[in-house]
Amino acid sequence: MTIKKIIFIFAIKLSLSNTICPLNSEEAQKIGMLIWQNEASGRTDLLVFWNQHESFPSLGIGNCIWYPEGQEASYTQQFPALCDYLQKHDIQLPKWLEKAKLTGAPWKSRDEFLQDQRRTEELRLLLSSTIDLQTNFMIKRLDEQWPLILQVIPNEKKEQIEYFFQLMKTSPLGSYALIDYLNFKGSGLNPRESINEQGWGLLQVLLGIPSEATQENISQAFAVSAAKILLKRIENSAPEYPLIKFLHGWIKRVSTYTNPNSFDNNKL
Repeated sequence: MTIKKIIFIFAIKLSLSNTICPLNSEEAQKIGMLIWQNEASGRTDLLVFWNQHESFPSLGIGNCIWYPEGQEASYTQQFPALCDYLQKHDIQLPKWLEKAKLTGAPWKSRDEFLQDQRRTEELRLLLSSTIDLQTNFMIKRLDEQWPLILQVIPNEKKEQIEYFFQLMKTSPLGSYALIDYLNFKGSGLNPRESINEQGWGLLQVLLGIPSEATQENISQAFAVSAAKILLKRIENSAPEYPLIKFLHGWIKRVSTYTNPNSFDNNKL
């Protein structure tokens, strides 16, 4: 290890040793509400949702994917893991859900889902009563995914990317950006979540932060990197560019990562 690298690592530890602190309950709650606003406009009815352009339902404040039984997974689903998390915190699931979380969503189509008012209403009641736990689940997921992300970062970039990650976590706004983007577009570790061998997850965003980023502009650098990654995803969908319809919403979402008033403007 070179002297330069030793100094760099020491600087990281020194600059962050007294600034990183865990989120308190109020900050965590606000992060959950912001993510719910991003994903479902803060609406209770959209806690249980099946987009007409998708082959699976999306559930909870984080719009967790749940694949129907037998369907091949293209994206990383999170709803079964959320169910496990709720059970570990003494939340009783409906009997049908205890079984279905192991086999897949019990609806073969969106029409079948929309007609099943009994089970969808049970899900809505479950999810509307566990907002704080769903938030904690997303926070915990960042803690679990970060070591896996760090493992695949090239050695020559590890220290710098870890420094940027820890800089983000020195503020509730930065923590929100990390948690939201991971929930929004995944870790970037799933090879199926890529086009032309280019992913769009948290890994790719962190790698795209310029080396000259500082504590003063890290949130802006993260948001710009995220926007570039999402634009590249749209570019890679050529020649029809079907993803262009999401551009406005995606850019609007990542722009909240730079707004220090996001929490103040959020209605709890």
